[in-house]
Amino acid sequence: MKAKNVIKIAIYIVVVTVISYFAMFGLHIGDRTVIKGVKNINTGLDISGGVTIIYQAEPEEGKEITEEDLKKSVAVIEKRLYAKNIYDYIVRSDVSTNQITVEIPVANSDESQDPLKAVEGLDKTAKVEFRDPDSNVLLSGDDIVSARYSEIATDSTGLRSPHVELTFSDEGAQKFSEATGNLIGKAISIYLDDTCLTSPIVKQQITSNNAIITMGNGDYNEKKASAQEYAMLIDSGALPFTLKVISKEYIGPYIGQKALDVSIKAGIVALILIALIMIVVYRLPGVVSTISLIAYTALTILIIANTNISLTLPGIAGLILSLGMAVDANVIIFERFKEELKQNIGYKRAFERSFKNAMTAIIDGNVTTFTVAILLYIVGVGLIKGFGIILALGVVLSLVTAVLFTKYLLKEFIPLYDKCPYLFGSKKEGKKND
Repeated sequence: MKAKNVIKIAIYIVVVTVISYFAMFGLHIGDRTVIKGVKNINTGLDISGGVTIIYQAEPEEGKEITEEDLKKSVAVIEKRLYAKNIYDYIVRSDVSTNQITVEIPVANSDESQDPLKAVEGLDKTAKVEFRDPDSNVLLSGDDIVSARYSEIATDSTGLRSPHVELTFSDEGAQKFSEATGNLIGKAISIYLDDTCLTSPIVKQQITSNNAIITMGNGDYNEKKASAQEYAMLIDSGALPFTLKVISKEYIGPYIGQKALDVSIKAGIVALILIALIMIVVYRLPGVVSTISLIAYTALTILIIANTNISLTLPGIAGLILSLGMAVDANVIIFERFKEELKQNIGYKRAFERSFKNAMTAIIDGNVTTFTVAILLYIVGVGLIKGFGIILALGVVLSLVTAVLFTKYLLKEFIPLYDKCPYLFGSKKEGKKND
């Protein structure tokens, strides 16, 4: 084996080691967490416990609450939960009592240990209005297509400035253009639930379909938190009625924690057994497969931890399923390599053909599973969504690590076949020249 092969192998191993270290312990600089590790993973309601809130719908005087109103409210609350990166929620409405029940997991991230933090803002009506100095409504939330958080500088200083970017509909853009044209030199105020967010002076007519809401005074973190909340509330839409909290209940994590402990132990044992079986059956390719599986596990942990996806018990099942698919892909490749060697075409060519010919079956299985996972996420509810998103993530990562990582690392070991085919599970040496 040439020195360059050894160097490349060493680089691969170092990279996997670093990724695994970050997955286990994260990266901390002083009091700041740069990269979150396994301890920072948010767990779902079924593992860590959480909060159950019951809201009572209170209509305006003279109006009645319809089933359609309740459905719209559920949709608005679900959209707000999405914005908070909570996927394993349960939201249900009761037409007979005009109540909405929300169940969400504990917010166990570094930023907050208070489980009630996760429900803040869910019950806000979020009625947006643009008003002139005489309090006449010029535009409303119905004229806004989307709202998103941004930090792009809004003035000549070039400094980051947390704010909300609004995009108007065509009709809304026309109203905004007329309003700013009539209010040059005057203030146009933006209200959220009768609270004035900002009142900028109009300097010129604005004909574009965009506007921004600045956060005024305060430090950077305060303005960032406010801008993110406003963007979430405005983008999710307004509730058709007021929601009053009539009950908040904390749910203990007792059964879920025991199930999590068992799942972790079972996962570790399974990973060790898979590694031993792969090494015994396939020898050196089995070692490469084990390194690939470690990389897959570490990358999965890093992505889940740093995207704040809530991990649930069904989500763990999705991880285990995708881990099995990663092993399955390696088995297909290695078995194909043995078959190609029997064609007496040379080990280098057999190696390339084994990956090329195995890809059809591997991609077929992964695409099918990925499609099902996406459908589960789209049409599923509560814990099913958590299973779908974790399975989809696992399928993508397993395909990348099992195919690309395994291929390029194993390629560096292939020159050893010339001297010791036994390391590759081969009893007979094929041609040395391709």
